[in-house]
Amino acid sequence: MSGTEPCEQCGSQHTRAAARCPDCGHERSSRWRYVGWLVLGIAVPVLALATALLGYLALLSIQQGTIGAAGPAIALWIGIWVGAALTVVIVYDRSTESRTPTGSPDR
Repeated sequence: MSGTEPCEQCGSQHTRAAARCPDCGHERSSRWRYVGWLVLGIAVPVLALATALLGYLALLSIQQGTIGAAGPAIALWIGIWVGAALTVVIVYDRSTESRTPTGSPDR
């Protein structure tokens, strides 16, 4: 049959137009999966950089006794850190979400 192809996960034949396998519910890779990996590729280094800078700023300001003066910079980097951490969690959560054969999230 020329209009069919095997499922990437279970191997059963289905039409090429089907968005997900009728037998196992597996969805074909989409563009959004690659976008998610791109976002992770940016968010993880930002998270690491923010963690390093926060540690450096905190230690330096404690050592010099200028924790009050460093407050705005530390608050800025905490905000960047939280944003990057939430991005990583959201993208990872969506990438590991499994689906049932009916297409509803399996949670």
